[in-house]
Amino acid sequence: MKKAFGIGLALLAAVVIGFCVVASLQPSELHVGRSTLIAAPPAVVFAHVNDLHKWQDFSPWAKRDPAAKNTFEGPTAGTGAVFSWAGNAEVGEGRSACS
Repeated sequence: MKKAFGIGLALLAAVVIGFCVVASLQPSELHVGRSTLIAAPPAVVFAHVNDLHKWQDFSPWAKRDPAAKNTFEGPTAGTGAVFSWAGNAEVGEGRSACS
């Protein structure tokens, strides 16, 4: 019984040490990214993204709460444009400003 306990303890220690070694060899930073190919000239894409009124066309959050309250302040596009929203628990509330 003592021998089996000793073997189990040694195995557990080896697993913990192995985990620590593997964890210490991992990079300290993690980068997660996505990309997609858009079949349109950059000027057309920029004009669409720069106008906060058009964000609802491609926002996944707009589909999750179509009844969310959206408000806009400042210019329609570019520096100073502000988009605020208040929705259900999944969407939440927030504010995005172009600078």
